[in-house]
Amino acid sequence: MFIYLAMIDSDEEQSKFEQLYNTYRQTMFYTANNILKDTYLAEDAVHQAFLRIINHIDKIEEVKSGRTKSFVVIITENIAIDMYRKRKRENSISFYDMEEYLGEEAAATTEFSDGNPVAAAIAMLPFNYASVLTLKFSHGYSDVEIAAILSIKVDNVRQRIARAKAKLKKILEEGGIHFDEYY
Repeated sequence: MFIYLAMIDSDEEQSKFEQLYNTYRQTMFYTANNILKDTYLAEDAVHQAFLRIINHIDKIEEVKSGRTKSFVVIITENIAIDMYRKRKRENSISFYDMEEYLGEEAAATTEFSDGNPVAAAIAMLPFNYASVLTLKFSHGYSDVEIAAILSIKVDNVRQRIARAKAKLKKILEEGGIHFDEYY
């Protein structure tokens, strides 16, 4: 952890990061290991996630909150998925289908309110759509910030948001809810 703390300038942000590290490192490891099925790679994914979080530590207001947890899990999942894809390309070995994990993990990445039809509909979206909507509308990140967090291009973020909204609209309308009431 000292390596991470050395990368942070202010004492306040160091304290915040230390609290974040102690609170979420096990959750992050579980998330990464659930996707990668390899403890060493999961540790690498968590390390990369912490490095990415350091770049956005100033945007975290409260460490022990649902928003922070979902932010941390989304970053960890994206890094683990990237590592999984890279390993799959390199080894050409077929592992468990990613959909197995993303179905339940996507639900963990969004903040749900009891009876909120939009939150329930977001949980039904594919992970890559649910994560951009969560970062955009629940956490308030800009498209540029989301691109940096997920390591994708800004145009890809905008495209995912547009596609996610279209799928979300379809899901809500199938449930008898008018999409325009919410967006």
